[in-house]
Formats: sequence, C-alpha cells, structure tokens
Amino acid sequence: MRKLVPSYFAGAILGAIGFILGSQYVVRFIGVGDEPDGINFDQQSLVIGFIGLLLGWLIGIGAFKYPFTWLFSLKDPDHEEEMRLAGKDDGVMRYFRFTTDHKVVGIQYLVVTMIMLALGGLGAMLIRTELITPGAKAFPTGTYNTIVSMHGMIMILTTISFFIGPFGNFIVPLMIGARDMAFPRLNALSIALLIPGLVIFMFTPFLGLVIMNGDGGGVQTGWTIYGTIADQTGVGMTSFAAGVLLIGASSIMGAVNVITTVITMRTRGMTWTRLPMTVWGIFGAALLAAIGTSSFSVDLLMILLDRVYKTSFFYVAVGGDAAGAGGGSPWLSQNLFWFFGHPEVYLIVLPAFGIVIDILVVFGRKPLFGYKTAVLGIMGVVVLSFLVWAHHEFVSGWAPEIRPVYMATTEMISIPTGLIFLVALGTLWRGRLWMTTAMLFALSFIWNFLIGGITGIFLSDVPADVQLHGGMFVTAHFHFTMVGGALMGFFAAVYFWFPKMTGRMMDEKLGKIHFWGTQIGFNVAFLALLYAGLQGMPRRVADYAPIFAGANFVTSIFAYLLAASIIVFFYNVIASWVAGEKAVANPWGAKSLEWMVPTPVPLENFEEMPVVASGPYDYGEPADTKIPAAGGGSAGQAVG
Repeated sequence: MRKLVPSYFAGAILGAIGFILGSQYVVRFIGVGDEPDGINFDQQSLVIGFIGLLLGWLIGIGAFKYPFTWLFSLKDPDHEEEMRLAGKDDGVMRYFRFTTDHKVVGIQYLVVTMIMLALGGLGAMLIRTELITPGAKAFPTGTYNTIVSMHGMIMILTTISFFIGPFGNFIVPLMIGARDMAFPRLNALSIALLIPGLVIFMFTPFLGLVIMNGDGGGVQTGWTIYGTIADQTGVGMTSFAAGVLLIGASSIMGAVNVITTVITMRTRGMTWTRLPMTVWGIFGAALLAAIGTSSFSVDLLMILLDRVYKTSFFYVAVGGDAAGAGGGSPWLSQNLFWFFGHPEVYLIVLPAFGIVIDILVVFGRKPLFGYKTAVLGIMGVVVLSFLVWAHHEFVSGWAPEIRPVYMATTEMISIPTGLIFLVALGTLWRGRLWMTTAMLFALSFIWNFLIGGITGIFLSDVPADVQLHGGMFVTAHFHFTMVGGALMGFFAAVYFWFPKMTGRMMDEKLGKIHFWGTQIGFNVAFLALLYAGLQGMPRRVADYAPIFAGANFVTSIFAYLLAASIIVFFYNVIASWVAGEKAVANPWGAKSLEWMVPTPVPLENFEEMPVVASGPYDYGEPADTKIPAAGGGSAGQAVG
C-alpha cells in the first residue's frame, strides 16, 4: 500500500477526519441540547469540528513540519535547500503540496480564485433566474436570501484574492528583481488557509438539512452580515462566518508578505520611482488588506462569540432579557464591517489601476504619461479610503451630525481616482495601439469603472443616498465598480501574463469572443438594472412589482450572455494551458523585469541578480514603436 505522503489529497482525508472527531467530541462527551451557562452546544460542536478540519488539513499537507522541527530542535532545511528539493519535482503534483516556491503558490492562487469566480458566477445566475419575471417561483424566499448572501460574499473574497494572490505572488517578485517572497512559509500558509476557508464557507447552505436536523441552514443577512441580524439567523451563519474568517486570515498573511517583499527585497537600482505601476497598485491594495481586513476579522470573531457563547458584543436585550444586559451595540458591527467594506472596494480596484496602466503602456508603445501623478493617485486613494466608510451609514441613524464630513471625504476620493484616469488617457494619446485581448480589457476597464465612479457620486450625497440606498441603483453601481473595474482588470492581467505563468499563449480569437460577449452582456444588463433602481425597485427581494418586469427581463437575458462569455474564458484558459502555442520569453516586447527572464521561469528566477539602470517605461525609440514579432522585444530595465 502506498504511503500517504503530505499533499492536498492527504490534507482532505485528515481534514474530514478532524471535522468528524472535533464535532463528535462535543456531541458525545459534552452533550448536544444541554446548554449550561448559556452555551449553545449545537453550534459549538460545529466550531470545534471546523477547528479539527483545519488542523487535519494542515497536518495532511505538511504545514506543521516547520513548527515541529523547531520545537524538537530538529534540522530545519533552509530556503535554498527547500527550493532545490522542490525543483526535483517538475510534475503536476508540486501544485498539490505545501510549497514555498512563490511561482507555484501564484499558480495555486490562480486556480483556486478561478474556482471561486465560477461558484460566485453560478450564484449570480441563480439570482437572475429568480428575478427574470415577477413572483418568487424558482426558490423559497429563505433559499434565495442564502444565495444572495453567498454570492455577494464569495465574489468579494474572490476579487480580494485574485490580484494579490496570483499576480502578487508570481509577478511582483519578478518585477522587483527578487528570488522569492520575503516570508516563503507564510506565503505557503496563506494559500493553505484559503482552501479550507472556502470549503467551510460552502458548508453554509447544507448545514440545516444534513448536519443540524433541518434547523436553520443558510444565511438570511445579505453579504454585509450585520451582527444583530447574524445573531438571529440560522446555524448556517456559523459556517459562513468561520469560513470568511479563515479566508480573511489568508488575505492578511498575503498582504503582510507583499508589503515586506516590496519594501525590503527590491534588487539593486530598483528605486521607488522605478517600480512598475502594477507593483504600486498591489502594494497599495496590500496596505488596505492588512488594515481593513483585520477590522472585519474582529467583527466575524465577535459574531461567532455572540452566537456560540452568548456574549453581547452586538446582542441587544429585548423585553428585559438579562442576557442582553451587557450593552450590545448594533452600530459596532456596522462600523467594524464598513471600515473594511469600503476600503475593500479600493483594495480590489487598486491593483487593476496599476495593471491597466502597465498594459496601456506596453500596447500603446509609449512612455507612461505622468508616473509620479499615477503614484500620487494610487497612494491618495489608499489614504482617503479609510475616511469614507461611514457614508454606508447615512440611513442607519448613527451619528447624523458627522454626515457632512463623510460626504465630503467620499467626494474627495474622486480626485486621486481622476488623476489615475488622466494618466491612462494621457498614455493613450497618440499611441500606436496594439489591440490584443489584454489591451481590449484594459480599455474596457476605463469606461466601465468610469460609469461606476459617476453613479457613485450620487450615493456620496446624503439627500440622494437616502432615496437610492435600498434600491437596485446601488446594486448596479456596485457591479460597475466590481465587475466593470476589478473583473475587467483581472481578465486583462490573465491574458497579459498567462504566457509567463504557464509557458503558453492564450487563443486570441476565443479571447475576442470572450471580450465582446462580456462587454455587451455586462453593460446592457447593468444599465437596465440602473434604470430599475431609478424606478424605485428595492434590492435583496425575491419578488417585485410588475412595473420592474421589463428591466429585470433584459438584465437576466444579458446576464446569461455575460455568463456564456465567461465560460468561453474558462475554456480558453484550460485549452490553452493544455495545448496552446508555446510562449517565448517576451511575446509583447515589454520592458519590465518579469519579461527578461526565460519562460518557463527558472527555479530561483534570476541566474544573476539584475541591476536596474532605468525605468520600465522607456519606450519611444523607433524600434519600440513597432509591434514585436512573436518572441521579440528589446532589452528592458535590467543590465549587468
């Protein structure tokens, strides 16, 4: 019988065993149904089971070997030795193990986040199927609320992860001339936490039926999961909160690693003013993730404590109930959530800003227009994004006297965002545009996010927000920023760096089909939803008045077109990865460092550490105005 070696397969087996042992310990030895001292053992068994699942998973994939070798003073291989050991396994199994190679971690993130994108997209299609005509026909109301909650949260988690994860790991070290991330083992742990977090999150709709004897599966809160509502919803909330908490921890670890890597591991000559804009965008997003996600993690931990151990962080006494006498605050949860929730929007979009600008430069064959202006715009968004969260509470009744302050800061954030748009347009001006699929998605980012920004101005104004806050106008605005901005940036990044990450070229014909299907489907669907919102249609409802039927029918039909185009994208990724045209080192003729190393990228990236003597945007010589042949391109930043 073959020995069970550390791998994702072993982790899945031990994780399942850990969940069963952890949950059954509470059931068998403490007793479900007995609730001394106000402890809810039904949900406690679930939490202990999730802890067992996590421990079993980490043991199975080999993540615990490092603390144990330290604890027992055993020989702990240094990073160079680990890299040499990893290099001996060139097969596909290296992608199913706990590894410290930043390139393998980047690929793992790419695959996992695309699975998350598919799950979130499936939720969107279920929502649009329910809303295609009036009348709650497809699902019971409680099931529909769970689908809405899970769709919203998983798409947020996906968009948080799919820049810092794949590109922050694979591309950023290459761009700054580093051999790896600053904390390789923390890097491996970040993806190791994301996977069980996703599994626990996906328990949510099944708990009530399968595990807890039909008692309250699912989540009725919406993706914002305010604490007071979370205290009242079914057992599915425990799984929802525990899964998101783990994914949040993964995000924080990844963010800390990116920040440290960019600050401390830039190669000789790679000054702050020579960093590509992609690095600035991911660096800014990492700052937001490290600070903002911590606030949300505290919120989730308090929700779990309120539910499982009957604390009163958010629980408010009803009818003199002594259990609420501790003074729970419903506004505390809202503030903790939105201190993450609005910076999170910019956390998602900032990497797209940087990536889009880099792609415009490469395929416009021009120097960047206003480098320092673009950096000022990105870092200005980082600072101001922590001063705008309370505009989400204009209608909550919390601190109405400070509404003007948050209205002003929300409107002010348009200034650094506008600077980035000016840089993008200035870079395009009189450029020699090469209309690859990556370039098309970069251009689509500009107009889609512009619509999101313009519609957001109305929501920053208190009188208008009071009228629009609970309607589909907000939903459509949000999708123009998240899908129209972040997702279009993600697609651009995949088409641009796919050759470097996989050694294969993506099919450009399929890419164009994907692009046009996405643009037509998305824009028509959500412009129609903007119209429904202006008519007064409320959001988060399974049924609606017939006056909104036309707009919803159009939205659903074109949402199906959007989904079909994304299926084409998934097919393109898989088919190209398996049998696409082999890529050369620099198919785009770009000048940043990642294109100066061979494809596939060597184990330690650079045979000799590069010395940077110029910026990544020195286009303009006659040779640089030509579209390169496959594998062409002039020398970039590195010399010596």
